[in-house]
Amino acid sequence: MREIVKSHYKSFSKFTVVGAVNTVIDFGVFYILHDLCDVVFVVAHICAFFVALTNSFYFNAIWTFKNLKRDQLIKQISSFVGIGLMGLVLSTCTIYLASQFVWVYFAKILAMAVSFIWNYVGSWLFVFKD
Repeated sequence: MREIVKSHYKSFSKFTVVGAVNTVIDFGVFYILHDLCDVVFVVAHICAFFVALTNSFYFNAIWTFKNLKRDQLIKQISSFVGIGLMGLVLSTCTIYLASQFVWVYFAKILAMAVSFIWNYVGSWLFVFKD
């Protein structure tokens, strides 16, 4: 495990930076929809997730993994969206369950942590692999 972490230190660090930017985007969209527009928190979470997912694909493809293949763009986008949808399922279940016990924003943080781990592993193994 340690060797895997070592070999992915640079890409994981970049993925973390992209993830931090996506977190700001995700929380911003979530706040606007949930608090300002009074949208139900699960729906706000799903909408925010897709906005952040779009940003995530672009920056992970050109900067983190530097493996955007124009001849395989549809395949990469499809794989990324598939990984993202599974992350969405995991994070939506997490936010729904956790919000029964804790403040919705803390539940959102837990949900984002779950999807962050899933999305890195999925991106590395299935989307931007060499």
